[in-house]
Amino acid sequence: MRSIVLLIILICSVQALSGQVRERLHSTTGRIFFEETSKNTYSLRNTFLKHDSTSHENPRLVAIVLDITLGVLGMHRLYLGTDLKVPVFYALTLGGGGILWLVDLGMLVAAKDIKQFMDNPKLFMWAK
Repeated sequence: MRSIVLLIILICSVQALSGQVRERLHSTTGRIFFEETSKNTYSLRNTFLKHDSTSHENPRLVAIVLDITLGVLGMHRLYLGTDLKVPVFYALTLGGGGILWLVDLGMLVAAKDIKQFMDNPKLFMWAK
């Protein structure tokens, strides 16, 4: 019973905050980090992967390092580009119970080309 009450309070809090979140996304700071993909749907601006010709950054290595260090919070997914819901899920579940970020790490290490993981809005980045 106690857990049901806590769940109801959490759901009500999220609904109350959703209006505030929309306001913040329309603010100047929100427009810097987020872009509106369709009506009331926002995604993180993917400024990290826009490379110039003088850049020597290895996106695969950066994604692997981010996954190892901050993978439970979904920072590697932010770097690769994804919907906002994905890193929120990672943070709330600590990387899918510690399993999801490890699978992501294995996929990043094993994949020959990580372009399939870039700008992937799915929760499971390896899902087709």
